Amino acid sequence: MVNFMGKRMKILRLLVFCVLAIFCIVTHSYAKEHIIQPGPEKSRDSHISKGVGDLMRNFGSKESMGVGLNDSKRLVLRFDLSSIPPDAIISSAELQLCLAEEYDFAPQRVIYVHRITGFWKDKEVTWQRRVDNRDWKNLGGDFDWEIESAKSLTGINYGWVSWDVTRTIKNWLKGEYVNFGFLLKENCVDTDTIWFLSSEAEWEAYRPKLVISYETEAICPEPEPVSPAIKVYPNPFKPSEGHTEITFTNLPSGASVKIFHIEGRIIETLEEAAGEAKWNVKDSGGDKISSGLYLYRVESSKGNKTGKVVIIR
Repeated sequence: MVNFMGKRMKILRLLVFCVLAIFCIVTHSYAKEHIIQPGPEKSRDSHISKGVGDLMRNFGSKESMGVGLNDSKRLVLRFDLSSIPPDAIISSAELQLCLAEEYDFAPQRVIYVHRITGFWKDKEVTWQRRVDNRDWKNLGGDFDWEIESAKSLTGINYGWVSWDVTRTIKNWLKGEYVNFGFLLKENCVDTDTIWFLSSEAEWEAYRPKLVISYETEAICPEPEPVSPAIKVYPNPFKPSEGHTEITFTNLPSGASVKIFHIEGRIIETLEEAAGEAKWNVKDSGGDKISSGLYLYRVESSKGNKTGKVVIIR
């Protein structure tokens, strides 16, 4: 009787083990649609214009934004992506703007989306300046001329217009580029202005939004050693407290650390040695870096990681 019960227990344990093994082999994907649609307090959008008297004029508090008019008006906007989980697998991303009125587009109109390459503020940005007292490198905004997305408009149109920005969102989340937002423009053709509602619009449901679909995976793999988190210290950097350099620790083997100005230009590149990299807080030319907020990106075969460092002199 004892041997029989012992055999039953062994068989039961084997069955439980098999069920758990099968469960862990299967990957469970959970699809989710995430909408980012901020109001006036957290939004970052405006349009810029080179019309008569508009070069230095800011439109960040207006309820509508214009694009077109012989490419004299361009639209700029940026969304905070921090609400997207770090393990999200992006399947699609759409930028959606609502037309401020009904239009009859004849002939066809095409609005292009570009990736902005420098920092700007929505309540200060103009055709000439990205922030107060700081000009764009190029009038009309600094952006990558490669087209991220395009939308053709023809015939009667009203309501929502959308652009596929999946590639751009993936690149931002992977740390390939710094998220400075989108710039929308037309080619220089004889056209009128197309007006869209901004995040300042009274109707909350019709404000600009980013609709992202992603999946998260629950897998039961063999446990892997957990790499320690990358640390940056001292941060903030204060020479008045005796700080002489900034150290990046727990770096993956072969990693490089790129330091960026908030405008997006590279200041210095560091190489990993024995799991760390040290920065003397100077640029590639040997000049001391002034006070301010700077960005860094750790690049390695294991992926990219971005962060911020503050310098207070």
